[in-house]
Amino acid sequence: MNRTFAHFLSIVLHPVLMPTYALFFLLHYSTYFAYTTQPHEKLALYSVIVLNTLLLPLAISYFLLRRGWIHSFEMEKKEERHIPFISNALLMMIAYYMMQKLMLPKIFNLLILGAAAAVVLAVIINLKWKISIHMIGIGGIVGTFFGLSAFMLVDLRMPILFCMLLAGLLGSARLTLGAHQPMQIYAGFLVGFFCEYLILSI
Repeated sequence: MNRTFAHFLSIVLHPVLMPTYALFFLLHYSTYFAYTTQPHEKLALYSVIVLNTLLLPLAISYFLLRRGWIHSFEMEKKEERHIPFISNALLMMIAYYMMQKLMLPKIFNLLILGAAAAVVLAVIINLKWKISIHMIGIGGIVGTFFGLSAFMLVDLRMPILFCMLLAGLLGSARLTLGAHQPMQIYAGFLVGFFCEYLILSI
C-alpha cells in the first residue's frame, strides 16, 4: 500500500473519530434509529459524544504534545499512550454517566460502555504490549453492527461488509507504516469487536 494513502487512512479512521462516525451512521442511515430517536435526543447524543470522545481527547493530546509528554498524535511508543488512554477511558465513563442522567435510549448507553471497556482493556494491555488502538476503534464499529443485527434484528449487512473492507484497509495501512506487527492488528480488532458485541448482548 502507498504510504501516503496509508497515512490518509490512519487520519480519517483515527480511533477518536469512531464514536462520532458510528453515531452519525446510526442516526442517519438506519431507518430504525432515525425514526425512534427524537430530535432533542439526537442533539443531546451528539453533544455528549463529540465533546467526550473527540474534542476533549484531542485537546488533552494537544496539551501533552505541547508539554513534550508525547512526540506526535500517533504516540508511536507505548509509554506515551498511558495518559491519553486513561483520560479517554475516564471521559467515556463520564459520557456514559451523562447519557444515563439525560435519560437517553439505553442502546446508546451500552455502545459507549462497550467503547469504554475496550479502552480500559487497551490501557491494561498497553502496559506490556503495544496493541493497535486504530483496530480497536474499527473493530468496535463492526462489533456494534453485528450486535445490532443479532440482538435487535436491524438489517446492517451492507454496512458490515463495508466496515470489514475498511478494517482490512486500515490494518494494511498500519502495517505499511510500520506502526504495528500483525498480531497487534488482529488483537486490536478482536478487542474492539467483542467489547461492543458482548455488551450489546446484555
